[in-house]
Amino acid sequence: MLLKEVQHIFHKELDAIYGKEEVDSFFFLLTGTYLGLQRFALVLQPQFTMTKEEEHPFFEALAQLKRERPIQQILGETTFCGLPLKINPHVLIPRPETEELVHWVLSDIEDKNAPLKIVDVGTGSGCIAIALAKHLPNAKVMALDISDEALQLARHNAEINGVSMALFKKDILSEALQEDNFDIIISNPPYVKRSEKAEMKKNVLEHEPHVALFVEDDDALCFYRRITELAVDTLKRNGTLYFEVNQYLGEEMRTLLTSHHFNSVELRNDINDNPRMIKGVKRKLNSIVVFCGSSKGNDPKIVRQGYLLGQKLADRNITLVYGAGNVGIMGEVAEGALSKKGHTIGVIPNFLKQKEVAHLGLAQLIVTENMHERKLQMHDLSDGAITLAGGYGTLEELFEMITWAQLGLHSKPIGILNTNGFYDDLLNMLKTMVDKGFLKQENYDMLLVDEEIDQLLEKMEAYVPLEVQKWLDKEQQT
Repeated sequence: MLLKEVQHIFHKELDAIYGKEEVDSFFFLLTGTYLGLQRFALVLQPQFTMTKEEEHPFFEALAQLKRERPIQQILGETTFCGLPLKINPHVLIPRPETEELVHWVLSDIEDKNAPLKIVDVGTGSGCIAIALAKHLPNAKVMALDISDEALQLARHNAEINGVSMALFKKDILSEALQEDNFDIIISNPPYVKRSEKAEMKKNVLEHEPHVALFVEDDDALCFYRRITELAVDTLKRNGTLYFEVNQYLGEEMRTLLTSHHFNSVELRNDINDNPRMIKGVKRKLNSIVVFCGSSKGNDPKIVRQGYLLGQKLADRNITLVYGAGNVGIMGEVAEGALSKKGHTIGVIPNFLKQKEVAHLGLAQLIVTENMHERKLQMHDLSDGAITLAGGYGTLEELFEMITWAQLGLHSKPIGILNTNGFYDDLLNMLKTMVDKGFLKQENYDMLLVDEEIDQLLEKMEAYVPLEVQKWLDKEQQT
């Protein structure tokens, strides 16, 4: 039989189900797989004739296509991000939208040779994990799934593509991740509500694994919520969480990530202009500016807390930014950080350099022309601020920082370490300002207060900034 006659039969039998263009796509996939012919072969060889043996798989495939079995399952293979993958009924067939998610991840990574640590949750065929491992040669990639059959296929696909990755069987809803410090967590989990079955095509509904597709209507975000909770504990600070999402649940997903203190949350549309991908970055405090006195005062606990704060910042790999002195509480904070080999940056105006006795052991000492430039430098170098005990200068720095936040000039967390109730009276005054209508409650709540260092730092890590209209440019403060 002539090959073009078989093509005619395909269109006659299938066009009403799939449409002419898709039937052509199926037919040329089959000719490529079964006969090794390029798409243009019929143009060059219109009289190409098949033997009976060559005809048989075509008509077998035709019968399965009439039952709306996916072409990828008929062939047992597909491609994903240009990579060959084997496919079977135990895994979802990789979609173009999932390729877009992988391209997003790769576009966010500047150094493709970096030793990243990545986990793909619900790996199925292994398509996401394999594509990332292929393009990120020094990454340590893990892939998880609840299905033994899926893991077996993913392992085979990894071998086909010459990539190394660790595969683990895991019920993510009830089990924890066995590792942490991930740079990236990515997942395309089940997200189709059972009530949405009526909208689905037969080729998906009857031929792909329901365990990888459906969730209950009353808890459609169960996998996303669980993975997000695990990401809070296992992502590195500044690590990124990526999801493929149900297009009808995009805003709910944005709320979910924001409520778990992810920032830079971005919901992105796919090629069909549907919101199908989202990412969030785990909040990180890389550096904190500390406002405090150049005197030690007369409370030993306050002095001790200054030293301990420096140590805690170093333990968390948070750079200390401060007023550069080696005396008073300033000096104690710096010595604490240096005792743990923490990174320290001092900023001091030239006229105070001698008066406050600049610390000579800092990693970086910045000398400014004036006080205003000093405050701008400390602001720009820090991701948040903590105020310890101090005098007029300390209060002035605190209130300028909180005023800038109130005006929407920044969204950094601002904390007060209230050792031995040092700031109780000040906080009571601020509450009076709220009561008298001079300060809004939400602006008062911008101040994070605690007597314990670790608890204050946790509050700062978890801080969700108030949305404020940015109507004033910071440079207008000059």
